[in-house]
Amino acid sequence: MSKDLPTLRDLARAANMSVATVSMALHNNPRIKSETRTRIHALAKEMGYQPDPHLSDLMGYLRKGRTSTFRETIAFVSKMPFDAFQEYDTFRKQFTGAAKRASDLGYSVEYHAVSSSMSESRLASVLRSRGIRGVIALPQIDPDGKSQGYERFPWQYFASVAIGFSCPTPPTHRVISDQIQSMHIAMTSLRNLGYHRPGLVMDQWRDDRLRNHLTAGFLSCLHRNYARKNHIPMMMEPLNKQGLLDWYRRWQPDVIIGPDVEGAVNFLKKSSASPTEEIAFATLDKQISGKWSHHAGIWQPAMEVGTIAMDILIGCLTRHEIGLPTRPQVVLLPAAWMDGESAPPRNVGKTVSR
Repeated sequence: MSKDLPTLRDLARAANMSVATVSMALHNNPRIKSETRTRIHALAKEMGYQPDPHLSDLMGYLRKGRTSTFRETIAFVSKMPFDAFQEYDTFRKQFTGAAKRASDLGYSVEYHAVSSSMSESRLASVLRSRGIRGVIALPQIDPDGKSQGYERFPWQYFASVAIGFSCPTPPTHRVISDQIQSMHIAMTSLRNLGYHRPGLVMDQWRDDRLRNHLTAGFLSCLHRNYARKNHIPMMMEPLNKQGLLDWYRRWQPDVIIGPDVEGAVNFLKKSSASPTEEIAFATLDKQISGKWSHHAGIWQPAMEVGTIAMDILIGCLTRHEIGLPTRPQVVLLPAAWMDGESAPPRNVGKTVSR
């Protein structure tokens, strides 16, 4: 940069403000009053100030040699108490992945739950008063389908990223595992194992919170790769026990697919729905450890979802991108199939349900 051009320090001196204040004003940080931002931009134009394009590269290089130090605090916002949130294995792993990534990069994290005693607007005021600029909106469980997410939270004051599709608000960057691809992988894998009559069992609200990606994946793969005579209507009310039993007896799927499908399969087994053989099934949320780790199904990259969500948020904070993005990004991460005892190859012997 030419020596004749004014520096940020020159601009701050002319404005009679600190360098930090002028820098935030130039990046349109909402913590700086609108009239101040307007005045700084006008002064910068008048003085001919231009940011050094090599400065960010230089600072990044210098930071490589530094020991990681505390930078700032990032908030996780949820609609569930932390204990309840931790009960969901996928949610817990997403949170853990994000929190670990933040810690590695010098950020601390806090979990905040919206409740009857802590409204969204009040929580936002608390976060702003403490200088917290970054927020990750965590997924929610909403069987009634009444919630639109965090619609009363003033997102214009924060950099934000949402995990999953369950909260339409905020309309911000999102990270989630690719549910359409997950279903394609599951059905293709089961077909290769010798299953030709798959049946999908899941709650309608669960599919809705995933923007119907699971049913879209199921139907597209069904019509593309399976004979029409083997097309089975989806069962979207598994809690309707009699309806589930009638559906199974009428359509006789040779394998059942779905998230949390174990409960439906156990009910069918106890009801003697399939007296001659065990019921094969595959879960769409396979666990690596625990009592159901031997089941076949789709492994979701939950930890990686959290890690990438944090990377995106920290990038926004570094670039001072505060407020909702004009063109939100949606990052879809690939999942993977894992064989298991609940859906063995059909040419080996009877299917086994655990």
